[in-house]
Amino acid sequence: MKKLILTGMALTFLALACGEEDLTDPTPVNTPAVVLKNVELSFNERNITYLKESLSDDFIFYFDPDDVGQNPPGGHYIIPESWSYTEFWQAVENLFWRSYSVSLTIPTASVGEPDPNATVYKAENISIKLLVMIDEVNGYLADAGYCNFAFERYDGKEGKKFWRLTGWWDNTATTYDANPGVSPTSLGRILALYK
Repeated sequence: MKKLILTGMALTFLALACGEEDLTDPTPVNTPAVVLKNVELSFNERNITYLKESLSDDFIFYFDPDDVGQNPPGGHYIIPESWSYTEFWQAVENLFWRSYSVSLTIPTASVGEPDPNATVYKAENISIKLLVMIDEVNGYLADAGYCNFAFERYDGKEGKKFWRLTGWWDNTATTYDANPGVSPTSLGRILALYK
């Protein structure tokens, strides 16, 4: 009899929990700003899954024109004009595994909101700060740099809409204020070190 009462209570609790879930539906429609916050979270938590989920399949990372053709100090790689989705996340995944620490900040207040009917959106001159520590002492800093981001809206299940990052233009090499005797750095140069 005790078993029957406990089973009945468990089923009642489960029914109430399911009913509450149906009423609240906590899944929000995300925005380009949320996508960039997920990219930031991916770097800061070294979680490549968050990054992959934020990028569209046709994502392209465009290097700063000042970096194209360069071989970063200590690097073994000539920087191309761009990377595909796979090339980008592989470099970032290597960065996550090989570096001592990673900190990315993307203030999203200036990203803005797309028109409700828009299917594409571009946010320009968004500041980023990236600090990658190679070990406990050495690091590379791309500070006060600017990037442009392109987004596309997709249709999900049950009519839900979601945004993904389709393009990232690195402009941090041209905005980096290098100290005398210090090699210039940028987001693209840092990533290229881990390719």
